[in-house]
Amino acid sequence: MTITPDEMLDLFCQVVDLKEKKKNLYQDALAGCADQVGKETFRYLLDSEASHLDEIQKIHNELKKGASWGDACRYVETGAEDARQLFKRIAEEHRKATTRCADDATALTTGMQLEEASIKFFEDKLGRATEPAQKKFLERMAAAEREHRTVLADLQFYYTDPQAWFMEKSGARLDGAGAVT
Repeated sequence: MTITPDEMLDLFCQVVDLKEKKKNLYQDALAGCADQVGKETFRYLLDSEASHLDEIQKIHNELKKGASWGDACRYVETGAEDARQLFKRIAEEHRKATTRCADDATALTTGMQLEEASIKFFEDKLGRATEPAQKKFLERMAAAEREHRTVLADLQFYYTDPQAWFMEKSGARLDGAGAVT
């Protein structure tokens, strides 16, 4: 069964609700975070959600005016730093940080759950999409949510075992006599 135009407009309301929840979560996590690694990571996620909300609102407004999906859903590359590279750079810059976000476990777990829900939502809709522009939009959104989930999992790994995180990210290995790179 294909997605009707009315269902696509309703989809935007659901997406905005999910995005707002994540934006609020990342905003609260950012405010309660004491270390720079967490702050910059949550700021990246907050900015990304705000950017997605703007894009979604623009597409929604054009579709409400009667524009076709091909006209309404134009992808513009942001040129933003890849999320994984961003996190690696931040963590390397603040390698000596000893504090961590006060409520990071809750924010990380909730964030990953919301990202998972978003991925499932977009993939479910993608299975019903028939227009190429709809498919492209839903694929982009699902990919962005997977990237956000990966960033949160990476931050959780960093907080759980910073030494193992640095070993993995730096490409160092153990040879029995200690670490080598």
